[in-house]
Amino acid sequence: MLQVRRARRQTLAMRPKMSFHAGFTLIELLVVIAIIAILAAILFPVFSQARDKARQATCTSNLKQVGLAFMQYSQDYDGFYPSAYSYPNGWGQCPHLVWMDFCQPYIRNTQLFACPSTIFAFVRDGGRAGCPPLIGMWGDPPLGTSANPWRLGYQYNEGYDEANEWSNGGPNCPDTTRLSCYWGMTWREVYEPSIGSTVMDQGASDAMIAEPATTIALGDGNPNCDLAPSSSTIAIFRIFRDTDHESPRGGCREADGTKRGRLERRHSGGFNLLFADGHVKWNRRTRRHWWTRMADEQVFGGQ
Repeated sequence: MLQVRRARRQTLAMRPKMSFHAGFTLIELLVVIAIIAILAAILFPVFSQARDKARQATCTSNLKQVGLAFMQYSQDYDGFYPSAYSYPNGWGQCPHLVWMDFCQPYIRNTQLFACPSTIFAFVRDGGRAGCPPLIGMWGDPPLGTSANPWRLGYQYNEGYDEANEWSNGGPNCPDTTRLSCYWGMTWREVYEPSIGSTVMDQGASDAMIAEPATTIALGDGNPNCDLAPSSSTIAIFRIFRDTDHESPRGGCREADGTKRGRLERRHSGGFNLLFADGHVKWNRRTRRHWWTRMADEQVFGGQ
């Protein structure tokens, strides 16, 4: 009997011991959840900012590539930059060409015209839809039509400001044509008497731009005051009214009266600008003389 008991004890001693762990308490779970929520609140904005910075960098690269296209176009066309518009048979008639058409042979990538942080598109059927030269260039339907919208994130500095103190033959106005004074990347409006219509907003030449490093060529743009996803507008003009510059002359305004210009602050509260010398810079706002190709001291006292 004693041997049996000893054998039993040895058998029990050889069995693995069972271990038991208590689970998490409710308070411990709540603490862990709170810590995770705090970390998420801290990290999510950081991730969002990193994503925005990546988009801003892509936008900067796009504008630099378009700037190179501007330079190459200028070298091929006696120093003149692309026109904002060209419509040789009259406004809205086939072919209705815009500055992106002129740049495309030097880029061959329509995605470079689209800022990754915007949804705006250029659409104009009049002069583009069913137009043989544009069909030959883009296929049918051509880019920039309602059937084939052209995603566009950048606006051209056309820059005229009609009926202001420095237009209509003012003391510093270089334009003697029938409409207004051009100060940006557009030199003049070309009028063809034989058809009684404007045929081109002719681009300025590099020799006409007094200070290329402070003259805007393109910028992150919103073509509409109402934030519609598409527009036929590809240029910023009438600068007091439509840009971000503070002015009492009206312009795009929110419902609460806040002024909003056609430059869109889509990158960390600012916008990218391509200047006429080819460099790209991020800014929160522009200065008035950046919109002109004249020397700073000639207009606005260099403001």
